[in-house]
Amino acid sequence: MIIPIIIFLIAIIAAFGMLFYRAWEIRTSRFVTIEEHENYLPKLSLKEVEKMALYVIKHVIQSVVVFVVKSWFLFITKTKIWIQNNSPKIHKFFQKKINTDSRKISFVERAIIESKIKIKKVKEKIKKEHEEIEENNEVDKIL
Repeated sequence: MIIPIIIFLIAIIAAFGMLFYRAWEIRTSRFVTIEEHENYLPKLSLKEVEKMALYVIKHVIQSVVVFVVKSWFLFITKTKIWIQNNSPKIHKFFQKKINTDSRKISFVERAIIESKIKIKKVKEKIKKEHEEIEENNEVDKIL
């Protein structure tokens, strides 16, 4: 949100700078006026016309694609809602089946559970060893 505001402020400052520069040129009579008032024909080459046409075509195609995608998503969602409300049998047929059997554990879940159990055993083993070392140190201090 801050970046567009900064860009906007820079653009405003640049616009005022150009206006003040042009006003200074007019006040000090440092600008050049063109006295020729002959028939003014714009000089457009075929390449420039082609660029403009491609630019317009690009925007037309983009707007058509956006319209088609938007219409497609609206059609799909409205169709799903209509099928859900008007024909629940068809909706149930296409609905994802949720696995309610809790006895089946996937391979990955089983591996994670086994790893957690092994980690707990290793932690307990380390704690026991650490307690034994502390007890031995206390006995040595007493002797």
